[in-house]
Amino acid sequence: MKKLALLSMLAIFGSSAILLTHVQASGKKEQPLATPRQDQDEATTCGNQTLQGVYGVVLNGTRPAPAPPSGVPNYVPGTIEQLIGVGTQTFDGAGNFSQITNEKGSLSGILFPNRPLQGTYAVNSDCSGTITLHIPGLPFSILYDVVIVSHGKEFHGIVASPLGPMVSTTARKID
Repeated sequence: MKKLALLSMLAIFGSSAILLTHVQASGKKEQPLATPRQDQDEATTCGNQTLQGVYGVVLNGTRPAPAPPSGVPNYVPGTIEQLIGVGTQTFDGAGNFSQITNEKGSLSGILFPNRPLQGTYAVNSDCSGTITLHIPGLPFSILYDVVIVSHGKEFHGIVASPLGPMVSTTARKID
């Protein structure tokens, strides 16, 4: 048992030493994983115009199950359910977008097929940004934190607000 603990500690110290040597040799600061990374040989500056055109979107995560549009549900609305979805988002390059999505909840099923929605977005110069989705009937908007990659050809996002949904989004430009 003591041998196993000693070998584990040596492996951890060895890995740390290799990482420290690599960081010192590169002479560069390590960047956090959530920070948008740009090519070193090319300075990239983003703005609202970086997102322009039609993007195919995939949604995946969990959310509080919504009440059905009519009838009595076979679940308690607000119970956490798995969510998957696909759709398109069309960005105008000036801070507005529209989308059409099909989402399926593990409890609620498909409630609103081909649901058209709209919203706004803001892209920072470091290629991070926010997308605000307005859903009629909800007393609040859905706020996504996003990072734009591949010079605007795709982006990745997570629901930042409200706190209940744990949804991630991946989108790729299709036009």
